[in-house]
Amino acid sequence: MTGKLHGLVAATHTPFDAEGRLKLSVVEQQAAHLHRNGVTAVCIGGSTGECHSLALAERRALAEEWAAVVKGSPLKLVVHVGANCLADARMLAEQAQQLKAAAIAAMAPSYFKPGTVDVLVECCRDVAAAAPAVPFYFYDIPVLSGIHLSMPDFLDAATDRIPTLAGIKFSNLD
Repeated sequence: MTGKLHGLVAATHTPFDAEGRLKLSVVEQQAAHLHRNGVTAVCIGGSTGECHSLALAERRALAEEWAAVVKGSPLKLVVHVGANCLADARMLAEQAQQLKAAAIAAMAPSYFKPGTVDVLVECCRDVAAAAPAVPFYFYDIPVLSGIHLSMPDFLDAATDRIPTLAGIKFSNLD
């Protein structure tokens, strides 16, 4: 497992063409722009990356393109793998590990929401276990997920149950 992330981590948008299809040819330009501006890691496919608007095949193609573009560069790749379907999230986590992502991040399912910290930890544990060699970050964004649970309680409960837990992407007004 690689170390924790340091420096600037940019959550980038997913590029589309005028017809709403992925425009993966833009990824190389995005990566060059981030690198020129001192960003050390890019987080793809999160809320800024329109994860819930993308089909699973599109999310996989986006991760493949970013992995190819950052390979051999100092820019690290963080793949958001969260999904309402935990099987999809596990599949994306497995792919991220195969692509040698520096880390994965995941929002919890937001339709059938985890109602307790313990259920949230189990959802995250399930996803993180699919990429056992990759640091895992929980993506806490209650304004979009509707999940309002204590992140200190989550960390207390998750530390021993998610071996790859590296931290939280804290996008919370609390």
